[in-house]
Amino acid sequence: MARHRPAGTRLAIALALSVVLGIGAGVGAHLVSRGSAAATGMPLPDLHGQATWSAGQRPAPSFTLRDVQGGRFTLASVTGRPTLVAFLDSKCRSLCPIVGRDIGDVQRSLLSAQRPAVLIVSVDPAGDSAASVRTAARRWHLESGWRWLTGTRPQLAAVWKSYGIEVQQTTNDIVHGAAVYLLDSRNDERAGYLAPLLPNFISLDIRRLEAESTS
Repeated sequence: MARHRPAGTRLAIALALSVVLGIGAGVGAHLVSRGSAAATGMPLPDLHGQATWSAGQRPAPSFTLRDVQGGRFTLASVTGRPTLVAFLDSKCRSLCPIVGRDIGDVQRSLLSAQRPAVLIVSVDPAGDSAASVRTAARRWHLESGWRWLTGTRPQLAAVWKSYGIEVQQTTNDIVHGAAVYLLDSRNDERAGYLAPLLPNFISLDIRRLEAESTS
């Protein structure tokens, strides 16, 4: 049995994509969501997420969690650079590896100085360990700069809820949302992406935020 199935994502994304989600995510969803704006004469968004927000419009919910590799971590510690926030399970063999490899592709498409911080919030605190996350990072070809964050289930549940990620433990499965968020240098949410990701577009968005922060 597949370990994961994508569940709910943040309400704003669900509302913005209610029509698109009916035909699935991925390339088709991306083209439909952006093409619909052009068809109605609305300006296309500057970023390529299925949902996007202006600077200062949507501050990312803050959190303090434990890095699986050791030490405590706060979202404020990555202020000053673009950041990707994902919600994954290191032992997953279906959806999470796809998202993880896409994030690795984004990292490699950028110069080292341009690469975003990558924060992965555990959806399986009982299963994720220092060894399992290192194995996942190696299999998914993640570059350096990622952090895998965990905590007690109540601590994580508060983070999941604040980002609109539904996580349900069943007998043989963990069902969870598959949204990835791009934050700008001020930790404002600027784009939300649904799996499977489009790494080239995310790389373009990161470059745009980098340029925005230095302008």
